[in-house]
Amino acid sequence: MQFKDLCKILSIFVFGIAGTLLIPLCVACYYKFFLDPALHPQPYAIDAFLESVAICLVLGMWLRYCGRRSNRKMYLKEGIAAVVFLWVLAPALAALPFVLSGTLTNPLQAYFEMASGLTTTGATVMQAKSYDLKTGEEIPITRTFCGSPDVEYTFHGTIEPIRDPHTHEIVLSGIEAVGKGLLFWRSLTQWMGGVGIVVLFVAILPALGAGGRILFQAEVPGPMKDSITPRIKDAAIVLWKIYCFLTLVQIGLLMFTNAQMSLFDAITISFSTLSTGGFSVHSTSIGFYHDSWTEWIVLLFMILGGVNFTLYFYMFKGKFYRIYEPEFLCYLAIILSSTLIAIWKLVGTPKVLIGGIPDGLFSWQEAARYGMFQVVSAQTSTGFATANYDTWPYAMQTLMLILMFVGGMSGSTAGGIKIMRHYMLFRIAQFKVESLFSPERVRTFRVADKEVDASSAIMVLCFFLIIITLSVLGTYIYILDGIDPQTSLGIVGCMVNNVGLGFRMAGPVESFAFLSNFGLMWSSILMIAGRLEFFAVLAVLTPHFWEDH
Repeated sequence: MQFKDLCKILSIFVFGIAGTLLIPLCVACYYKFFLDPALHPQPYAIDAFLESVAICLVLGMWLRYCGRRSNRKMYLKEGIAAVVFLWVLAPALAALPFVLSGTLTNPLQAYFEMASGLTTTGATVMQAKSYDLKTGEEIPITRTFCGSPDVEYTFHGTIEPIRDPHTHEIVLSGIEAVGKGLLFWRSLTQWMGGVGIVVLFVAILPALGAGGRILFQAEVPGPMKDSITPRIKDAAIVLWKIYCFLTLVQIGLLMFTNAQMSLFDAITISFSTLSTGGFSVHSTSIGFYHDSWTEWIVLLFMILGGVNFTLYFYMFKGKFYRIYEPEFLCYLAIILSSTLIAIWKLVGTPKVLIGGIPDGLFSWQEAARYGMFQVVSAQTSTGFATANYDTWPYAMQTLMLILMFVGGMSGSTAGGIKIMRHYMLFRIAQFKVESLFSPERVRTFRVADKEVDASSAIMVLCFFLIIITLSVLGTYIYILDGIDPQTSLGIVGCMVNNVGLGFRMAGPVESFAFLSNFGLMWSSILMIAGRLEFFAVLAVLTPHFWEDH
């Protein structure tokens, strides 16, 4: 392992993060110096952003110094280690503005929040603090879930409210009380993590040279990694052009169809939608807007985010026949069938909005609107919510949990196992069964005009073994940490698939602020491992990986 080469690579990314922090700094300055403070009373955190940039620059210069004798060559080990180290380091650097501004006083909560952002998970620890109305002192939040036995959670909120300077009454609480610059940074991290921060820097930083191919292959999710251009740098640039174009289209549609939506909201929603991240600048997520057009636009772009981005490249080239691929057709079929099940199970059941307000019974139109939104949000790993699905029939909640593991297409921003792996596993099982009664027949199958060899099949089987093992082990670890089984299973599905949705204590009207420090770190590990699809993380944990040859 050439550590000086690793330091050189990491220094490039740290300088890149320092430059990116200037964007939310400008947003914070805009709200402080150019708008009426009475309309936006949240803390601006300008000093926190400046200090964060300074820390990143110092760290970047130190890493650069350590890698000053690098030969600029990158081998497979260094590439894998660089990707893993970056995904471990990046949330810590991204969390600096939240810690330095005092928004999140627990560094582990800030790390969790930014790991959730960069991995596009969308789970948040931001929850309004609770105060005694008479004494004004902070009191712990208590939640009880009935079971065998009942489980009671006692924890504190994480976000200080904004009070009127004269009456001291609370005017903003929860996520709405967080500074606009910090909220913008929170959503921007998801947008960067969508296609991948590594792919971003491969596209804009030529200093990576030929080593960019190794980083690109180690970071892009999915079992099938098509090269849409001969050069990896050019491929990364094409992906980001498509990504930016679709983001701008969504911003325009949101502004055009909802006159009440601000540009800030449209940008942050778009950042969180196409990246299938799910962070919102409002405590009630997309349900805050109560606008069907907004929900349908978000729904459309969640679906687009779950599509393999190479298909957009081929469509822009006029090669529309490329959409007739098994994975894409399966993706649409799963969405359609899940929506039909949602309509079937929701019609006539009580409708509870995201704010906890009962609103009659579901009609079939409302079942289609809310049901399709939530099943797509679960399958694409976005995590947005428009209704309190925790009150829905168990059949619907179970369907959402299954879809969290199904995931989107390979090469998309969606999480989950990926439909391509399910398709390959089905064909592997099919051929194995057929071989029992026809052993002499030679069997091969192709995906996207590529023959799937034995090594690819073994990788898919290993992936399923790893995710099943982690899901079982992770659930039990959460239970040992004092979390009830239903919540634990939902959290594991959320973390390993980078979804952001949870159930019971982690439901749509709650947050992850109840997690212990151990739970926060374990969850962060699962999110990062899930984003890198496990193999790279497990590789660096192998002692043999660090041996010199």
